[in-house]
Amino acid sequence: MTKDELRRLASSVVLTGFAQANPDADVENLLDAYEFGGFIFFDRNGASVEELRTLTDRLGSRYEGVRPILSIDQEGGRVMRLREGVSPMPAASEIGERDDETYAEQIGSRCAFDLRRAGCNLDLAPVLDLAVDPRNTVIGSRSFGADPAKVTRLARAFARGLERGGIVATYKHFPGHGATPVDSHLALPVIDVDEATLRARDLVPFAAVAARARAMMSAHVIVKTLDPDNPGTLSSRILQDLLREEFHFGGVCFSDCLQMKAIADGVGSVEGGLLAMRAGCDVLTVSHDPYLAAAIVDRLMQAVTQGDLNVDRLHEAATRVQALRASLQPPLAA
Repeated sequence: MTKDELRRLASSVVLTGFAQANPDADVENLLDAYEFGGFIFFDRNGASVEELRTLTDRLGSRYEGVRPILSIDQEGGRVMRLREGVSPMPAASEIGERDDETYAEQIGSRCAFDLRRAGCNLDLAPVLDLAVDPRNTVIGSRSFGADPAKVTRLARAFARGLERGGIVATYKHFPGHGATPVDSHLALPVIDVDEATLRARDLVPFAAVAARARAMMSAHVIVKTLDPDNPGTLSSRILQDLLREEFHFGGVCFSDCLQMKAIADGVGSVEGGLLAMRAGCDVLTVSHDPYLAAAIVDRLMQAVTQGDLNVDRLHEAATRVQALRASLQPPLAA
């Protein structure tokens, strides 16, 4: 494999975003050198359908053949990157209070329509985390509730609406971020409960949807009874043994953003990317810095060359990503 071929392979498993509204000339040059597997958008990239569509069309036109992943966090409530020209979306907690699967599916369908008009093809939603710790601020109203069965039903219905509307649903954050007061954006959370409790509570929604899910996102959370040393994103016990082998997940595993302090202040974002790939993540997410994304690509290449990362693991991830990209739906008229 040539160096250029290895760079293309490693770049295809990285998802990046831009700190500025649009990529400038320097970033455009970077994108020429690193053909990333996709992009993630925030309100800085366009608060309206029309604004974001300009950017998604621009980025999509760079790719011949298989379109890139064009993703966004559009959960409803306080986590909505698009707010102008889109249907109102209640928070998951409000959907949970109503407890109506038909309603949840309708919200997902309307969301899909808006996202496809904006040029997106994948939503980093719905949340499967349970609202079990009242001190939890990172999840809070983003959860459908504390009851695992209800959360499963409503998240599945919301995802069904997304998928029927042509948007890939991404369940998150495995193996659960609802039982800790610590926000992984700011520090590394630790969940210290027995495995029986986890299996009867936090893991239930993930186990229920995993076999048919097309995409899932990891959590930067240490769950002591599952792996006392590594957060979910960096744990093969959690991503391979539990998610893939036991729960039969065959889709694409996205890492949560590697710039979050749970990773950045620990092993570091670049090394975290390598460890996440080894552990079983298929897409390495870098939300705000394409130069950091490129550095992670370089680290993957170095690791393959030095024998620290089996190229078969990289091929496995890239094959899953490529299959997902081949299934992505084109945008609707804005």
